[in-house]
Amino acid sequence: MMLVSEKKPLNKRLVTSIVLLVLGNVLFFFTIWLLRKYDRIYLDQVIFQLKAPAVGANRDIAGSVVMLVGVVPLLVSGVEIFLYTLLGGYMKKLKEKSQRYIKYCASKACEFFKKTALPVALSTLLVASTLFIAKLEVVDYISVSSTESDFIKQNYADSKSVNLTFPKTKRNLIYIFLESMEATYADPSVGGNVTHNFIPELYSLAEDNINFSHNKKVGGALSYAGTTWTSAAMVAQTSGLLIKVPLASQPYGGENSFLPGVNTIGEILKENGYNQTLLVGSDADFGGRKTYFSEHGDYKIVDINSLKDEGRLPEDYREWWGFEDKKLFEFAMEEVTALAQKGEPFNFTMLTADTHFPDGYVCEDCEENYDNQYANVLSCSSRKVYEFVSWLKEQPFYENTTIVISGDHLTMDPEFLKEANQSYTRTVYNCFINSAVMPKQAKNRLFGTFDMFPTTLAAMGVKIEGEKLGMGVNLFSDMPTLTEQYGFELLEGELQKKSLFYNEQILEMESPEIIF
Repeated sequence: MMLVSEKKPLNKRLVTSIVLLVLGNVLFFFTIWLLRKYDRIYLDQVIFQLKAPAVGANRDIAGSVVMLVGVVPLLVSGVEIFLYTLLGGYMKKLKEKSQRYIKYCASKACEFFKKTALPVALSTLLVASTLFIAKLEVVDYISVSSTESDFIKQNYADSKSVNLTFPKTKRNLIYIFLESMEATYADPSVGGNVTHNFIPELYSLAEDNINFSHNKKVGGALSYAGTTWTSAAMVAQTSGLLIKVPLASQPYGGENSFLPGVNTIGEILKENGYNQTLLVGSDADFGGRKTYFSEHGDYKIVDINSLKDEGRLPEDYREWWGFEDKKLFEFAMEEVTALAQKGEPFNFTMLTADTHFPDGYVCEDCEENYDNQYANVLSCSSRKVYEFVSWLKEQPFYENTTIVISGDHLTMDPEFLKEANQSYTRTVYNCFINSAVMPKQAKNRLFGTFDMFPTTLAAMGVKIEGEKLGMGVNLFSDMPTLTEQYGFELLEGELQKKSLFYNEQILEMESPEIIF
C-alpha cells in the first residue's frame, strides 16, 4: 500500500495576521513619507496620483517612495515575523538542537506570544490607519465630499455657451507656468527662511507690469483644494475648474480621457486659428498632462521624450525631472521662434521644474548668495525668467504678444516655509506683460488660480460676455470673484462637496450620483 503524505492545513489565522501586519506597516510608512515630503497633504491629490500616469517622476522622489514605502515596511515586517516565529515557539531547528528552547516552548510566555499575532497585526493596522486618517483629514474629506451641493452648477459659466469676441488682429499668448512660485518669496516679513527678496527680477516684472494681488503690494492668488498640485493647477488656470476626484471615476489621462466635458483656453484658441505648443522639462505623460493638452486644444507636446526622438537631447540624458530649466528656456526660444515663423497667431505654454521640492535643482548657473539651497534655486529661476522675457521683448512678434507668468501652486516643500508666520497669507505669483487692456483694480483683490482663465483671455483683448468663464471671473473687470463674494473658507467647502453636475457634465460619468 502506498502511503500518501497529508499536507499540513493552512493556518488561515496566521496568514491573515501577516497580511494585516504588512498592510499596517506599508500604510504607516506611506503616511510618514507624505509628512516628510509635503508641506500640506490633500487626500484628493493622493487619490489623483493613484488614478493618473506616474511615468517620468523625479527619480529621487520615486526612489524615496520605493525605499520608505516598499523596502522598509517589508524589512520591518520581516523582523516582526521573525520575532513572532522565535517567541511563538515555531523555530523547528532550535527545537531540534536546544533543550532550553524546547523548555521555553512549553512555557506560558510562549503560549502568550502564540496568541499575539493577530492582535499585534490588528493594532499595527489600527495605529497606521489612525495616523493616516488624522494627518490627511480623511473624516472631514469624506464628510464634505459626500455632501451634495449645486454650487458648481449654479456658478459655472460654460465657455462653450459664452460669447467671446476676439480683436480684429489676434494677439499671441505666451504662458509661463513657474513651478511652486509664490509671491511669498519676495517678502521677508513672512519670517523663517525668507530673509531677503529671493525673486527680485520677478518682483520687478510684477511691479512694472500688471500684478493682481490680495494686498497693496506684489501678491497673488489663493490656492484652493483641487488646484494644489501641478496637473490640477494647470487645469485650473486653463479651464477655470478645479480637479475633483471621485473614487469611482475613471483614471485621468493615459488611455482614458481627462475631463472630457470641459472647454479650455486651448480649445477656444484652436477654434480661432491658433497654433499651440506645450513645453515641459519632464515626461508630459506624468499626471495626465499630455492627454489633457492633446485632447483640449491639440497642442504640440514637447517633452523629454519628443526631444530625444528628434535628436535634440541625447538618448541617455536625464537631469532632475527630465532636463533642467537652463535647457528648457533654450528650447523655449526655439519653439517660440518656430511658432512665430508660421505667420499665424500662436499660444506657447511652458512649465519650469527647477523649483520643485525637495530643495530644488542647482544648475551650473545658480549662484550661492544664500545659505539655503532652495533660496538659491528660486533666485536662479527668477533671473532665468527675466532673461527669457528680455529676449521675447527683442523679437518682432513681441508687440502683438501677451505674456502671462504664473506660479502653478504654493510650494510643497515641508521645510522651507516651516517657520514662516502662520498668519501670513501665502499666494501664488502672477504677472501680465503687454496686456491689451488695463485693470480697473489690480490690488486688494481676492481670487483663486481658476480666475486666471478668463483673465488671460481678457489680457489678449478678448471680450467676454458676462466676464465669467468656468468658475473664474475676469480680474480686469470690476465684477467680484467667487472668493470676494463668499470668502475663502465657505468657497473652499462648497467646491469640495459632491457635485452631480461635475460628475455628469465634466467627468461624463455614467453614474454621477456615487457617494463621493
